[in-house]
Amino acid sequence: MRHRLPVAQPSLLPSLYAGWMGQLLAGQIPRETEATCEDCAMCAGPGQVEASEVFFDPRTKCCTYVPRLANFLVGRVLADDDPAAAAGRVTVATRIRSGVGVTPLGLDQPPTFQILYENTAPNSFGRSPSLRCPHYLEDEGGRCGVWKHRASVCATWFCKHVRGATGLRFWQSLHQLLSGVERALSRWCVLQLDIGADALRRLFPVPTTPGQLGAAQRRTLDDLVNREAGRALWGRWYDREADFYRECGRLVGGLAWDDVVAIAGPEVQVFARMTMEAYDRLTSTDIPGRLKVGELNIVRMGPGSCRVATYSGSDPLDLPPELMETLTYFEGRTTDQALRAIEAGAGLRIDQALIRRLVDFRILVPDEP
Repeated sequence: MRHRLPVAQPSLLPSLYAGWMGQLLAGQIPRETEATCEDCAMCAGPGQVEASEVFFDPRTKCCTYVPRLANFLVGRVLADDDPAAAAGRVTVATRIRSGVGVTPLGLDQPPTFQILYENTAPNSFGRSPSLRCPHYLEDEGGRCGVWKHRASVCATWFCKHVRGATGLRFWQSLHQLLSGVERALSRWCVLQLDIGADALRRLFPVPTTPGQLGAAQRRTLDDLVNREAGRALWGRWYDREADFYRECGRLVGGLAWDDVVAIAGPEVQVFARMTMEAYDRLTSTDIPGRLKVGELNIVRMGPGSCRVATYSGSDPLDLPPELMETLTYFEGRTTDQALRAIEAGAGLRIDQALIRRLVDFRILVPDEP
């Protein structure tokens, strides 16, 4: 029999995605309580700044990324008449009016952002105001303007995970699934709403030589908009882009998960199966029969605590030195034998919950052939 963790309060997935995952998974998704968007867990507190650790700028938090919003998500934002969503609707409308990256598939990233992000992300993510998301509401304390209808990349990214690498694996699987859904449904909407044959050819051009930019791409490299090309791209929906997006939101909003799978096909079916397997691990408390020490990075060593990073530099774990000294007991033994040896040799009794945490954070990893 498999052992399961008690399921926490519902996840903060957007309502559309939460409804679909409620139909796919065996229960609710545990909330990631360590990643606190309202009080950023990655911003340094008094006396916390150290060269060896990672912190975000409080003016940006992790919102240094411009999401690609699928057409149906754009439509759901525009159709949301909640007064609390008004400021977010304005940010989306502004992106539409700019014309940059505005296509029947949704709102794409501006070319200049893509270049900046691809070349600076390791050092600038979470720190550079110039990369800040256009839906970041600075006047409202950094609230996300499209939170209720945000894209999968934002809905599944967390700086810290309650279950460490086990949690990361689940959310990465879920991102793969939902991003596949976004691709498939945005194309389905384009077909359902019939933008016209010529517009389709422009939206899905025959690939050119790798690395070769077409004339239209060269014109938009500096976020310049070619109105003539935009007219051809939108076909019969030209100058009615907002109406098109709203209609996409209406179409997708009426789909059940079985409908989504039927539309999206085998790729999403594969991703769904992988997500279910990752969810099973996320809600299981099973412990491998044999363990060994994983790859560790000692971030800081103090008299009463050792800070260790494993699967992520932004999610280190503080462990007492006496616990660190017992890790070698697991080498060459079964888990039960190691626990008995630790109690006999070091006088420490380690409970199952702590072992599970060490496994989740890859301090200990399965010792498999």
